[in-house]
Amino acid sequence: MIFSEPVTWLRSVSLSSGCCMVWPFIGTLERLLIKMIALDLDGTLAVENHQVLPATRVALEALHVDGVEVVIATGRRYRTTRYVIENLGFDVCAVCNGGALVKAPQQETLHADQLDVDPVLGFARSEGLTLFAFLEADNLGGPDFVIDGHTRWNELTQTYFANNRQWAESSDVLAGEARYLTAGIFDTRAKLSHFAEEIARLFPGCYNTIVMPHLDSGYYYCEISAYHTNKWHGLTKLHEHLGVTAAQTCAVGDQLNDMAMVQAAGVGVAMGNAHAELKKVARFTCGDHMNNGILEVVRYIRDTNAG
Repeated sequence: MIFSEPVTWLRSVSLSSGCCMVWPFIGTLERLLIKMIALDLDGTLAVENHQVLPATRVALEALHVDGVEVVIATGRRYRTTRYVIENLGFDVCAVCNGGALVKAPQQETLHADQLDVDPVLGFARSEGLTLFAFLEADNLGGPDFVIDGHTRWNELTQTYFANNRQWAESSDVLAGEARYLTAGIFDTRAKLSHFAEEIARLFPGCYNTIVMPHLDSGYYYCEISAYHTNKWHGLTKLHEHLGVTAAQTCAVGDQLNDMAMVQAAGVGVAMGNAHAELKKVARFTCGDHMNNGILEVVRYIRDTNAG
């Protein structure tokens, strides 16, 4: 049945945890269909060594075959995003660098933002912080990122450079005419929180900064992008390309850099291991990423689309 006028009905969805959620929807049947699932990587889809849990991989591939766009939405650069896509087993669109870069399944670029790194770099240097700036380099040649060589590097910055030496460069970030996508800094939570606050004060409406833990390293990471750039911004570029709406999108994540997409999507989901603030804005919370929590989201989408 297709409704030509808005109608109200109840939707009931059962989760593997045993919970049953019921709430009213107002709209048309077409608006209920979920046509895209956008998944964060670290802490959401990806586990150790860029792997995807087998049951989750099978469920997502079946969803993909049935016509639901499976999309990656991550803070990672595209090269390391590809590691997970390869383990997923089928090509998908990817929103990378926190929304600054959007790639099609065939790896062509659909959208790329540009970050004015000069003011941020100057302040970072004055605070003794080492900034690294990311470029779109995969399949294009050149480094994935440039680390500022004008400051003393902390232990994690040294390790990050050593582990990515093949795709990294240490030099003056401002040398040449590079088009940077985003930037980042590794340091303590206190230093990065102060840095983010001062960037907002000194350059209002210019930059978006998010401070979050860096995996299990004990350090924190400050993600720096243009003010309008976030994962939802990148997903809207895909909406235009694929003909999908916000209401037809389900977004799943675990950290503060997932906030924009979880809030804006028709259905926003927080992982069981997610930041408490993200859980507050999510439609519901699924299981932990290490325990196939995404399967609950897949079940939700299938129940919703089945009508």
